[in-house]
Amino acid sequence: MKSFTLTSPPEPSSTTLGNWLIGNGTRLAVLMILVATYVAFARTSSFNFVYDDFQIIVYNPRVHSAHFLGSYFTRQVWEQARSGAGNLYRPLFMTWLLANYKMFGLSPVGWHYTTVLVHLSATLLVYLLADKLIPENPIPALVSMAVFGLHPIHVESVAWISGVTDPLASCFFLGSFLSFIVFQEKTGRRSKWLTASLLLYAAALCTKETTVVLPAVIAWYRFCFARGNDRRLSAAWIRSTASLLTPYFVLMLLYVGIRSIVLHGFAHTISGVPLGTAVLAMPWAIYFYLSQILIPAGLGLFYDIEYANMLSIMGLVLPSAVLIMLLVLVIWWTRKSKSHLILFLAGWFLLTLLPSLGVLIMSRYEGVHDRYLYLPSVAIAVLAGYAWGRVFSGTRRSLQIAVGASLFSLLLFSTWRQTEYWKNDLALFTRACAVAPHNPLAKLNLAAELARQNQCVAGLKEAQDVIQQDPTLAVAFSLAGKCSYFLGDYAAAEAYYKHVLASGTSEAGDVYLLGLAEIKLGRYQQALQVLRAGLSLWPSSPLYHYAMGLAFAGMGEWSAALEEYKLEAAQHPGSSIVGPARAEVEAHLKTGGDAAK
Repeated sequence: MKSFTLTSPPEPSSTTLGNWLIGNGTRLAVLMILVATYVAFARTSSFNFVYDDFQIIVYNPRVHSAHFLGSYFTRQVWEQARSGAGNLYRPLFMTWLLANYKMFGLSPVGWHYTTVLVHLSATLLVYLLADKLIPENPIPALVSMAVFGLHPIHVESVAWISGVTDPLASCFFLGSFLSFIVFQEKTGRRSKWLTASLLLYAAALCTKETTVVLPAVIAWYRFCFARGNDRRLSAAWIRSTASLLTPYFVLMLLYVGIRSIVLHGFAHTISGVPLGTAVLAMPWAIYFYLSQILIPAGLGLFYDIEYANMLSIMGLVLPSAVLIMLLVLVIWWTRKSKSHLILFLAGWFLLTLLPSLGVLIMSRYEGVHDRYLYLPSVAIAVLAGYAWGRVFSGTRRSLQIAVGASLFSLLLFSTWRQTEYWKNDLALFTRACAVAPHNPLAKLNLAAELARQNQCVAGLKEAQDVIQQDPTLAVAFSLAGKCSYFLGDYAAAEAYYKHVLASGTSEAGDVYLLGLAEIKLGRYQQALQVLRAGLSLWPSSPLYHYAMGLAFAGMGEWSAALEEYKLEAAQHPGSSIVGPARAEVEAHLKTGGDAAK
């Protein structure tokens, strides 16, 4: 019976995870690229928390105490702030946040340093991968490393603390894939490499769900580098690959099962985008992502997605034509070079991007993000290194250094400049609106930041504009309610927040401000009912007991108010507003007691 055989690309590499530092020149070049990558992102250490960092880190008691560690494996990521279904099950990511909080508290400096460190680790792993795939000389691997480390497309994943999910998951993914390659090359003591690969795959799954595609990438690797007829899906290839991938699929099924139990379903659509419309948008999305990598200009947090125009020339015809041309180019280049590396890298890009394309269905206004390119861009970086080796084959090393230094300096400067938009929320959302002027989430986030800076009139106007554009967007009503509350229009705030509650997408802050609005309107019993319902969903949320104390105080029930203030102080001792309210209640108790007595 014919056995399945596998070749390496193009021949077995003598480089291992331990001896890559042998050459002094290579060692120095690797170090210089890591230093350059650090320089490109270094100033992020002076940046603040931005965007979701506040909800997921700053105001999230679940990452402030190891007491909640077990809940990371039994609850969704947004458990502390959102009721209803969730789509994120990332226990190791939550554990990473807890570890950072224990080390740095709420000082963003340390958080930024560890995020950059993870990116440097991923950059080093890309070098090791490229060195495995292109073993002839170290230059292509060094170029791959520099392109990946310095590319501006990674700014969102590195400058944004909560964006660390992609670098962290990619480190596990790359480590698992590299361990599998070594496992394939070894003739003895192979089990430890397979075990390492499986453990790293499990870690990747528990960090970000998009890494689920690793078994498909491994199968594609074996197919591309099989010898002769084995590339034609022979019975030997199928049996051998199925046997190797069985433990990976067992891990995948276990993960899917646990995730489905925790999230009450594998995934939940939150946008209402029809499946057919989302599928038609996929060629445009792939074309968009390739454009972002090749011409990284006009990067932002959000982008405009015109679902209604996906049957147009710009929406479907042109992107599809470009993708077909690229497919033809990949096939031609593969045949001309007599190497299946190009084919493998094209598959890596598409397979690792595939889970992110599903977001086109899940979220109407967040269907594309730069961070979704973090792992797929590994293929582009390695392809750049391979192309560099072919173009500069036979040229003097000094010429390669001169050209490389110029190009990589340009990448470094572009990345360094792009990080400026992530220094604070105002800069970030102003940039978002400039890049995506028709994206409601860009406008709402800018409006929220303006409201935080006490420009509630402007914030309310932006929120009302978005409500006119998309009345199904609950966050617009939430922001309108917040602005109305701080403008003193409590009846309007009540109406907006009740709309949010009716949508089933309320967050802890929405219920809290609705309770305060009811108190301002003198509806104390309604306020208590609302706040108690909120506590049943988010029992550790700050200020809820404080608000209930205000309601009891409004009714003259001073003893009950005092108990609520004590609970607030015990659960959240850092609050500065509880003390004066508590002192006022204690003064009433000394002079007259409860109104009911």
